[in-house]
Amino acid sequence: GGGATATGSPAPAPTVGGAGGAGATTSISGSATAFSGGGGGGSDNEGGPGQGGVGGGGNGAAGYPGAATAGTANTGGGAGGASGGGAGGIAKNGGSGIVMIRYKFQ
Repeated sequence: GGGATATGSPAPAPTVGGAGGAGATTSISGSATAFSGGGGGGSDNEGGPGQGGVGGGGNGAAGYPGAATAGTANTGGGAGGASGGGAGGIAKNGGSGIVMIRYKFQ
């Protein structure tokens, strides 16, 4: 899945899920933190799931019946893709969002 600043990667092989795109990084809290990473792609086979993107993206599921991982809470990261194969592919939720307001104190 696509992240806030980059698209996801295509699957590197037919049995491997593609990686999620990178999220956006901000230092509004005083340290660099990434948000809104894309979820990794799922895989029908045991070849391996796609890794979630930096910024809270969940990993994809691998194999049947594989379960994806959810996006990280308070980051807006996407959930990983479920594996195929009927009811065995278990999807998860994306990470909850966060609202940041930046203002200049006068």
